[in-house]
Amino acid sequence: MKYSKYLLVLILITLVHSCKKEESTAISLEIPAIEIEKVVDKYEIIWGMDFLPNGDLIFGEKRGKMYLKTDQNNTITELSGLPSIDAGGQGGLLDIKTHPNYVKNGWIYMSYTSSTPYYALKLSRFKINNNKIENLQNIFTATGPGGHNGSRIVFDKSGLIYLSIGEGPSTGGGPTGINKNASDPSSPWGKIHRLNDDGSIPNTNPILPGNASRNSMYTLGHRNPQGLALHPSTGEIWESEHGPLGGDEINIIKAGQDYGWPALSLGKNYDGSIISKNHDSSGISKPIYSWIPSIGTCGIAFINGNYYRSWSGSLIVAGLASQKLHRCIVENNTIKSEEIILKDLGRVRNVIQGIDGALYVSVEVPGRILKMKVK
Repeated sequence: MKYSKYLLVLILITLVHSCKKEESTAISLEIPAIEIEKVVDKYEIIWGMDFLPNGDLIFGEKRGKMYLKTDQNNTITELSGLPSIDAGGQGGLLDIKTHPNYVKNGWIYMSYTSSTPYYALKLSRFKINNNKIENLQNIFTATGPGGHNGSRIVFDKSGLIYLSIGEGPSTGGGPTGINKNASDPSSPWGKIHRLNDDGSIPNTNPILPGNASRNSMYTLGHRNPQGLALHPSTGEIWESEHGPLGGDEINIIKAGQDYGWPALSLGKNYDGSIISKNHDSSGISKPIYSWIPSIGTCGIAFINGNYYRSWSGSLIVAGLASQKLHRCIVENNTIKSEEIILKDLGRVRNVIQGIDGALYVSVEVPGRILKMKVK
């Protein structure tokens, strides 16, 4: 009888824990209900944005202006001290990224195009003091003709910087394409670059075929990569890039790999000519996902944590042409399916996850930053 009582208690404890586990699972699988809060409004094109550890939001307009929105009193102040910026075409003040160790070093990074004394895409870092940009250091420069500039910045888990750069002038792909920058190992254009946080070259960077020594170039064969994101579990860098007429891509970035442009693309040239029927060529890394027709892939972000419940682990993709925010369901480094979680609000330029877990989305005309809050 004594042992029967102990057995009954054990059964009851097991049942309680089982119920709690089922309840926890049910909560994690819940689909979030979303409401939109306007955080920033009535600006021009907002390309880059990021949060400081204290909750302040730093963001920039493509035309060459940068702002700080304080979390404490919700005021927005323009920062002075920016370098000369050329905002013509697809250039301007592009991405902005806070150093992962900002609390200790205070560095913020920005990519932008400049025409003095020559056209170049630059990566610089700076500090903020009394609403002024100070200690400005240019740590990388790619000179060239401009056109497709890329350009996103992301840090990996080791603190290395990845910078995406487009191939420059858009002249088409396939046999008729005359711009070979992306496949040329001597050109910085059409590449993903990897740098130490001071701009020096990591000694683990690959030596691309055709080069005598390692440099900042980490991968090649990119057309116009305007999205980079760190996978929160694997630590791999994922990239989005524009195809021409169709063929927008999601790629997983691997050291020394060639991603095919300008020889290969699932899209067509703007004159309707075929570039390639597939990516099946020796030495070429295929995209893990493509869109036909194009959605105009721009900024991307992974959802990390449980703020969005069942959406955790999803890849979020901004669509300029589609004017939608796409949620891609990711399993084992593949995209199984997608759904639209935001639409009809304008061209979607960028998306980041804030320190509060919520997604912040920049939308155009006018330039706005929207917070996707869970009800």
